[in-house]
Amino acid sequence: MRRLTRRSLLNAKSSGNGPDSQKGAASIIVAVLMVALLGMAALAVDVGAMYSERTQLQSGADFSALTIAGDCANEDCGDYASTADALANDNANDSSSGIAAITFPDSNTVRVETNAREAGSGDDHFSLFFARVLGIDTAEIGAVAEASWGAPSAATTLPWTISQCIFEKYLSESQLAELRSTGNFTGDPDPTRILFRYDENVPTYEPCAAENGYAPGGFGWLDLEGGCSAFIDVAESEVGSNPGNDFPNVCHSILPTLRDDPVLIPLFNEATQSGQKTRYDLAGFLAFQVTGYKLGGGPTLTQLDPLAPDCEGGNCRGIQGYFTRYVSIEEGVSSTGDGPNFGATAVYLSK
Repeated sequence: MRRLTRRSLLNAKSSGNGPDSQKGAASIIVAVLMVALLGMAALAVDVGAMYSERTQLQSGADFSALTIAGDCANEDCGDYASTADALANDNANDSSSGIAAITFPDSNTVRVETNAREAGSGDDHFSLFFARVLGIDTAEIGAVAEASWGAPSAATTLPWTISQCIFEKYLSESQLAELRSTGNFTGDPDPTRILFRYDENVPTYEPCAAENGYAPGGFGWLDLEGGCSAFIDVAESEVGSNPGNDFPNVCHSILPTLRDDPVLIPLFNEATQSGQKTRYDLAGFLAFQVTGYKLGGGPTLTQLDPLAPDCEGGNCRGIQGYFTRYVSIEEGVSSTGDGPNFGATAVYLSK
């Protein structure tokens, strides 16, 4: 029989549970935890950086697509590759982004694809940091945007409407024939200034038939949608009127900027009933440059254009200006792409 001595007992204890073996186990645990922590750091730092890069690329794609669409809407797409390249770089924090592709899915849509590009080297990838510990050095990041253009089908506009018949008087015979046959026309409308009166003693415009209600002069106020605006959807066809001889009080704040740029105005092709019950049948949107106005209520509401027909007499209320072309990239303006174009064009992100 084997005798158990004090030394043999001590050796037995130290063989598996001594300080050295405990340190080894702790080292393994620490190593595993360090790998996990490094992996979490890679996830936190690199994913955050990738998200930021993706946001910059999307911004560059959006701006590039909208700008190219706006140029094309003005009948000159120009050097769209250079346009996209410049805007993509402008929207990158390191001023370096790549354009993977620019395509035109249809005649009224442009698609821009951007990708991450290493500043300096020009390599099309995004360099990672902590993920290198895991053997992942780079990532491919990209973004896509599509922008379309066409005649507006819905928009939030100033609360007024103008007769289509009067607008057509400011097109040439060839433009009018083209509009009626194709739904569009080439060139700009006649820029001759016009006075739209909305008081009760307004003139008629031959050969346009006198409209009912307060629209015999081819002009009428619309129901307000809160503030100085009316939401117009041509698909709904009709809008209500807001008759009266005074400019809506909630619209006074827009006067300082009213003449800065062309505005979108819905066209009506028929007005039925009269007064508060007047209903306008809408055909689309046009672009009108306001050059002067006399809106009643004192001198602060009067800023007449001497080059336009005069708004004579104390009773006269009206807006002066001329028809033009205008490309709008404002939010809330949309297009179905199949309506007639009266000179106003909406540019919007479609993807």
